[in-house]
Amino acid sequence: MSTIQNTPLTVVDEAPLQLHMWWYDLGEDGQEWVTKYLGALTDIMKVKLRDDLIEALVTLWDPVHNVFRFSDFELTPTLEEIVGYSGFGRDLRNQKLILPKAPSVHRFFGLLNIGNQIRKTNVIKGCCSFYFLYSWFGQPNGFEIHEKGLSNKQNKDTWQIHRRFAFIVAFLGIMVFPNKERTIDIRIARVVQVLTTKEHHTLAPIILSDIYRALTLCKSGTKFFEGCNILLQMWLIEHLRYHPKFMRYGPSKDNFIESYEDRIKDYKSPEGVEGWISHLRSLNASQIEWTLG
Repeated sequence: MSTIQNTPLTVVDEAPLQLHMWWYDLGEDGQEWVTKYLGALTDIMKVKLRDDLIEALVTLWDPVHNVFRFSDFELTPTLEEIVGYSGFGRDLRNQKLILPKAPSVHRFFGLLNIGNQIRKTNVIKGCCSFYFLYSWFGQPNGFEIHEKGLSNKQNKDTWQIHRRFAFIVAFLGIMVFPNKERTIDIRIARVVQVLTTKEHHTLAPIILSDIYRALTLCKSGTKFFEGCNILLQMWLIEHLRYHPKFMRYGPSKDNFIESYEDRIKDYKSPEGVEGWISHLRSLNASQIEWTLG
């Protein structure tokens, strides 16, 4: 007889302290530049996370139809909801998709204004570490440390511009499109280039499709949620019970992510929901396989 206990599902549980520091070090001008392209998305760094909700949701996911199947109804996140939370590009009909094409390592360094003499071994299997980007652009003295490795003729103003660009790459790679190694896919740099240089492009379809993909992979046994679990958690809480403070979709200047904690501070789950979540988690985490031996 042998017992095999499933390991629990893991998700992004918090933003690295260095990412918070990088954000605040950008200053008002830098933050406004980032917000121009990411809307309110950076505020997910402030949301209190619950991994139990995501693990319970996975058990209800129908990967064929991309919906959650409850006892007598179905639910699924929509593009309009992702756009409503993020606050960017609400006019979806006039927005274009961004295809995450993989750049070469040489091209990746070029997008970040890093010189070609820097070792390509900083990129492994199409990913670089968060701390590689933080060392170059997150630290306030990154310009002084890496001045000779930059390809901008040692111009600090140019470095400040690339610092904002690199922040978006790091933020998306850690908080929105994460992987279990907590490294950053260099394709994100290409996505950010399109987002910041071409008009009428939106991240919403990529974010939603990545959530769908992560749910399907976890349903099949993957133990790290490679999607934006924070937005998914917010979406579920908003739908568990109607509340007059909860968001209404459509054109608005409101920051729904920033106001999320205030909207749910007096929220109590409908009767039985917390027990339902605990029950689903226990089933998912304590399956036992018996074999003769």
